[in-house]
Amino acid sequence: MWGKSKHRIWNVLWVGVFLGILAGCSQSNISWTHYQGAFVESSFPIPEEVKEMDTIINNSKMNYVRYELPGIESSTLPEAYMQEIKNWGWKQQQESIGESNTNFVFIQGDRTLQLVLQKNYLTVIVPDKSSRAPIAEATINP
Repeated sequence: MWGKSKHRIWNVLWVGVFLGILAGCSQSNISWTHYQGAFVESSFPIPEEVKEMDTIINNSKMNYVRYELPGIESSTLPEAYMQEIKNWGWKQQQESIGESNTNFVFIQGDRTLQLVLQKNYLTVIVPDKSSRAPIAEATINP
């Protein structure tokens, strides 16, 4: 009798562990359907599932926020995200900056913003308007 009960307990534990792992994995997937404004530029969309990692405000050349974004590659933006950026009124100024294809520039009116991709990270950079440095010079290396 104790043997069958012990076997059931182990089965329940394994199912619990499996469900826990499954839930943990599903949390890292980004839906690309729900957005919020970026911390340094509230009119620029960021997926709701991101986790804020670093924020620098009132730097002499830029303000930036770095987000953890599991599953994003270092050179591609999903088409659904690009469409949402357009829906929020932002236009891509140029395809990318530099040879690495990880820096994207967007404009909206007189505002300019740089999006830097790294594997599992997304950084939003807003150059200081008084800084005359080109946006590529304001790039950080998180």
